[in-house]
Amino acid sequence: MKPRLELIIMFLLVIVPAGYVESALYIDDTSTTDKGHFSLEFSLDYYKDLEKEFAPETEEYTKTISKEIALTSSIAYGLTDNWELEVVTPYKFLDGTSTGRVNGFSDTIIDTKYRLWDEKKILPSFALYLDLKTASGNKDKNLGTGEQNYSVNSILTKTVGNNLLDLNLGYTFVGGDTDNILFYACDWERIITKCISVCNEIYGETTFKGGFDKNIFLYAISLSYQINKLLCLDSGVGIGISKASPDLQVSTTFTFDF
Repeated sequence: MKPRLELIIMFLLVIVPAGYVESALYIDDTSTTDKGHFSLEFSLDYYKDLEKEFAPETEEYTKTISKEIALTSSIAYGLTDNWELEVVTPYKFLDGTSTGRVNGFSDTIIDTKYRLWDEKKILPSFALYLDLKTASGNKDKNLGTGEQNYSVNSILTKTVGNNLLDLNLGYTFVGGDTDNILFYACDWERIITKCISVCNEIYGETTFKGGFDKNIFLYAISLSYQINKLLCLDSGVGIGISKASPDLQVSTTFTFDF
């Protein structure tokens, strides 16, 4: 990807939406789409990762670079006041040392979320999330895994004054010979005004193999701007802490509820 194009993407993702944005890049909360209503979401994500590996044969370091732009659309429908069904379709542009330049649709995801109970005075609200990642992408072009994955996620959300706290703990059953994944996340969202909030979050994954750097661990900060009851713009930046994590993620999401 040419440097000029990278600058344009960064401008669109960060500068343009500044002040018109939402919280949480990785974590989920217990909210669901209202019964009989739809929620349309359009996301633009940019990822960049640089790795250096030492090759004993040549006694030199080899550098690998991977960049990705993901355009993701999703539509959710409220089956009841506490139960929704969603379909997520990503389209990816890959540019990396191992992949070359390719683009196309990746694996479609079908998911559902059910809130078992609402928040009480002390008790947080609780929801369960289930998803199926299909094998619809092109594995040969690195646009999919070629296997079906199943994930389950337990979600807690608690309001404390002008603060929102979320906790996720889930497990992904990965198809094929790949190890299953335990994932976890927590966040603290501060409500600044009725329309604006800021969120700090931590997200991690582990296969219980290898040390810290062999598993994903990221920090993210994001902003939210609720334009009106129907429209919301979100933006945030994720930073990889462990070696296995992408070095950088910049994300912007537009949500339309009707």
